[in-house]
Amino acid sequence: MERKETVAEIVAHVAAEMEKLQYAPLTIAGFIRDSKHLQDYIQEKTGGSFFTENLGQDYLKERVGLAVPEARPLTSREAAHVRCVRRIGEYQLYGLLLRNHMAKNHPNSDWALDDPAVISAFIEKMQTADNSEATKRTRINHLRRFYEFLESRHLRSVHEISSQIISDFAMTLNGDSPVYNKHRLSTLQYYFRFLYRFGFLEHDWSHSVPKVIVASNRNIPALWDETDLEKLLKSVDRGGPAGKRNYAIILLVVQLGLRISDVSHLRLDSLKWGRSEIELVQHKTQNRLVQPMPKDVGWAIIDYIRYGRPKVNEPFVFLSVNAPYTQLKPSSIGCILDRQMRCCGIQKKTGIASGMHSLRHALARRLLENATPLSTVADVMGHAEYNSTAPYFKVDIDGLRACALSLEEVTNDD
Repeated sequence: MERKETVAEIVAHVAAEMEKLQYAPLTIAGFIRDSKHLQDYIQEKTGGSFFTENLGQDYLKERVGLAVPEARPLTSREAAHVRCVRRIGEYQLYGLLLRNHMAKNHPNSDWALDDPAVISAFIEKMQTADNSEATKRTRINHLRRFYEFLESRHLRSVHEISSQIISDFAMTLNGDSPVYNKHRLSTLQYYFRFLYRFGFLEHDWSHSVPKVIVASNRNIPALWDETDLEKLLKSVDRGGPAGKRNYAIILLVVQLGLRISDVSHLRLDSLKWGRSEIELVQHKTQNRLVQPMPKDVGWAIIDYIRYGRPKVNEPFVFLSVNAPYTQLKPSSIGCILDRQMRCCGIQKKTGIASGMHSLRHALARRLLENATPLSTVADVMGHAEYNSTAPYFKVDIDGLRACALSLEEVTNDD
């Protein structure tokens, strides 16, 4: 009879796998720390040291205060506990770690198992469709995650799947963002419909993919006021390269409302110093955007380029602090605000989105409060259509209150 592994043994295996997959040392250390809390709970609850999915769910509910899946966005600490439980459960079930974010430079043949021709046909179909490059990359990454799961179940092709396999895959997504899971499963539906329509599969498995219902624009962004923004910016230590870079990045988002993907892809030749403008092609929409460069933004960028940016031949403005000096990724930019909020003591509120994108909302709010025309707000935010600007009205509470009708007005038939 095969011996069942204890939680401590599973944790050791998972930590080793994380190291092989080149997770950051701090991430591995955080996983080990969180797993000790889980081990203590299991010891108290059962007197033993063996993990079950039910114990994992009970731990999240009783010690973390979560009933997974949660309808609300998770805090970073809550998400860390969910990931810890999921990693241990995945390794116990499949004997490997299912990593969400694989390296983007892996060729399809590295992960497509026996389906490289099928994957290539799907990618070619996406190339002819009206999809942005970002959408194509995202869908390919979603498929990579699915094929990684198939491999963990010792399957080699979509010809071997069943509705149960699809359901099992959906279960591995528990604890992740509902919005992200909606996109992942939508990609899977799109893929299965393609396979059926073009004769790669005799059965349309798209109907077996679970649907994730997420209310449109349900997240209310943090309502940054001038005091908090000033506190945030003043807290940045601009004495070193990282601080100079982070200050310039936060200021760009606060003052100009740039998306983090555009900050990541901002090039040195986008800085038009002669006319004090920033000119770029938006990464999300591929539309050209020209923004005036405020003096404080310009001086912050100059300070970083002169005294903080590594002296390397890279076209991008913002680079990593440590060698090899490469383009700063959007995911890394997204973490900057979290760290700075902790540094200056600004607390995140449960259920309130307070990432870098919330600073875009804050800019939209300021513009709306100043009675800026919607067309101008759309231009500043880089929106191709006014419909894309509509969600920002939910941050203009005073403006919405002014639109409210009294009961007498609603009931008056005249």
